Amino acid sequence: MEFLLLIEDRRGEAPRGSVSPDEMGKFGRELAESGVMRGAAGPLRPESEAARARTVSGQRVASDGAGAAPMVLVGFFAVDVADRAAAIELAKRCPYARVGVVEVRAARYTRVSEADGRPQFLLLYLHDSSGRPSEARIREGMVEMRAFADEVTREGKYLAGAVLPPGVPPARIEIRGAQALVTDGPFAEAKEVFGGFALIQAASRAEAIEIAKRCPSSSWGVTEVREVGLIPK
Repeated sequence: MEFLLLIEDRRGEAPRGSVSPDEMGKFGRELAESGVMRGAAGPLRPESEAARARTVSGQRVASDGAGAAPMVLVGFFAVDVADRAAAIELAKRCPYARVGVVEVRAARYTRVSEADGRPQFLLLYLHDSSGRPSEARIREGMVEMRAFADEVTREGKYLAGAVLPPGVPPARIEIRGAQALVTDGPFAEAKEVFGGFALIQAASRAEAIEIAKRCPSSSWGVTEVREVGLIPK
């Protein structure tokens, strides 16, 4: 089964310590050497540099800044392991669990092409948690999103993508002292639902924002653009 290990900070909470890029890189190499890692990206550039694409009065528009979700995404690892319990055990080993949160989410992760050195960006698919679209609209949206991914792939800009199915509950893992704390979801404080992402490459932030404005998720929710600062090896 495929899972995302989402590396996150709690908004408004002071870090409990620090983790070096070398530690995170070593963890990524261990995942790769064990044969479970499907992909990774991070750390992301600060939220202050984010942009959001949405539809206003029938027009796709973009604005600077991020939302106010309780968790701030820092990066991710995509892994393929036996089950949710195995993904949680990996999350406990992640160095970032000492200072922040590692959230385990079931995912369908697809790697499409390799990077060519251009800047990379995550397009985060978000929608309001207060309402769920009809099943017909969800099916229609899936067709639209596949067409978008195919189009950006033909342009040589789509690297990978993930869809988060709702059936498997998430879990948040933190290491406090010598204890690993596991909190099962769903998490009621979330005002926006994170439904997946695309990892793209583009010549600039401006080009990435234009791609986000084309994304179908911008018609029923928000597509947030976050630049990737480093790709773990």
